[in-house]
Order: sequence, then C-alpha cells, then structure tokens
Amino acid sequence: MASIKKLKSGLWQAQIFMKGVRDSETKPTKTEVKDWAAAREHEIKTAVVKMPSSVTVAKILERYEIEVSRKKRGVVWEQGQIKRMLKKPMARLKVQDVQKADVRAWRDQRVKDGVKGSTIHREWNLFSNVFAHARDEWEVVAVNPFTGVKRPDDSPPRDRLVTHDEIEQLCSAAGFNGVPTMGQPTTKRQRSCLAFLFAIETAMRAGEICKLTMAMVDVEKRVAHIPAAITKSGKKRDAALTRRAVELLSLLPPTEGEACFGLKSSQLDSNFRIIRDKTPIEDLHFHDSRHEAITRLSKKMPVMALARNVDHHDLNQLMVYYNETGEELAKLLE
Repeated sequence: MASIKKLKSGLWQAQIFMKGVRDSETKPTKTEVKDWAAAREHEIKTAVVKMPSSVTVAKILERYEIEVSRKKRGVVWEQGQIKRMLKKPMARLKVQDVQKADVRAWRDQRVKDGVKGSTIHREWNLFSNVFAHARDEWEVVAVNPFTGVKRPDDSPPRDRLVTHDEIEQLCSAAGFNGVPTMGQPTTKRQRSCLAFLFAIETAMRAGEICKLTMAMVDVEKRVAHIPAAITKSGKKRDAALTRRAVELLSLLPPTEGEACFGLKSSQLDSNFRIIRDKTPIEDLHFHDSRHEAITRLSKKMPVMALARNVDHHDLNQLMVYYNETGEELAKLLE
C-alpha cells in the first residue's frame, strides 16, 4: 500500500516500497498521485524481477536443494539428481537464457546415454519443479522452459516375476540352513532375504519394510498399520498379512520400539544385491517382489480391495504390477 501525503508546497507525494522496489512521485492533486501509485504498484506486482545476469541455473538448483528438497522425504534422491545436473552444460547457463532447445538437448542426451524413459520422467519432474518454483515463488524467471517440450516415451513396464527355485537359491545364498531359531540374531544378509520374502507376502515397499516396527503390527488380526509418514502416497493404510508373513516376522529377533528388520533402505538394497549376485539369478531387483506379491494377492482379493491393500489409487497403475502369465489366466477358464 502506497504512503500518500501532502507536502508544504501544496503538492501531493506517493511513496511505494514493494518487492524490494522503492519509488516515489509528486503530483498536483491527491487523485493524480493515487492513480500513479495504483498503476506503479500493478507494474511492480506483475513484472518479472530479473536476477543479475551473472546468476546461473546452478544457483537456483542449489537454492532449491536448500529451501525445498531438504523438506521432502525424497531429499536424498533429489540431492543426488541436483548434484548430477550441476555438472551438465545447462547448469552453466544464465537462468534467464535457458531455452526449450536446451531442455531438448538434455533430454536427447539422457536418451542417448541409455537412461530409461521412466527415469527421465522422474528427473524431468524435479527440474521442471525447480523452474516452476523459481517462476512462481522467487519470481526470477518468466517462463518454465520445460513446459511444452515433448517428453521421451515411457519405458515398457517390468513384468518380472519370482520363481520358487529363485527363492530357494536366495535363501541358500543368504545362509539359511533350515529355519533360524526364534530370538536368535540374524545377519544383515539373512534379514535382507527375510525382508524380500516378507515383501512377496505383503506387497509392501522396501522403505515401508525398513521402518516397520512390531508396534505397527496386530499379529492376531494379521494387519500392519502403516502410518502416512512412511508410505509413498503420504496416506496411512492397513496392509493385510498372510500367515506366512506373520511367521516371517516371528523369525526375527525381538526388538523394543526399533524397526523389525534392523536395516536402513541402503543396507537392504546392498545386501540383497550381494545375495543375488551369489546365485545364477539374472535381472532380479528387490522391487520385483512387489510385482510377484500383487500377482499372488490378485488371486485372493477383489481388485478394489487389492488396490487399497497395496496403496494404489489408480487402477491403471495397478495393472503395471499385475503380471499373471497367460498359462495361469488360461487355468481360470477351466
């Protein structure tokens, strides 16, 4: 709001301070100075404030990492992507000079490097958000250069299921000679293998499994109460547990208030890879357990119950994970 006052000379003066811009004007009448102030305020409000010409894309990436990424659950991934982008040619450009052609060049290079379409989409969302935030919140750019540029084609969804023989090979590689005695400590590799088996029974994600505590589990009702803070969707849910899932939890040593499996996500990933690489198994990732689990659960649950149980709000997304074989589908016709 402008400050308007009458001077000793009889003239009227308006003073404005908005968005770091300070200005003033003197007019013969109060009406004229009010009109000037309203017009000037609108001009300042709608104008794009340019950053100094020396400021680069690297600067807004660094600012975004500090002010935005660090408040997200996916902070580690975003920090890694920003660190990688800081080494790209686009990061050296002046922020106001970035054009759609630069985005296309980045996109084409990622495709040339053999990066999957789904991965590029995820990176795209991050960097588009950086420019959108710089435009809408910091008001340092006029347009988002990612808007209107064609994205790469989606990668075909994985349809990898897990066979019984592969499960046996993983257990053997993890050091399972029979069933561990209840209450005995297990190695990280054994717990990682148990986590994989648990994921096949529940369709829970690796991050959810790593943060699961017995306080979240109702053994009698066979339900895991998963809080919103650890789900991908940010919404709490109840995941049904098979009897085998409850049995697997009983094999772990007792914990008091701590995570059942005693593993961080990074530890689970690295130990599972070590176990897998000791076997002749090819092209198997921990997340493939989710495909296997949803395919198994689909035989026991109606589709709406399944979607709720595995935290999918879009049935089209659910189809990505449903990988029943043609042979199994044919059996349903008998």
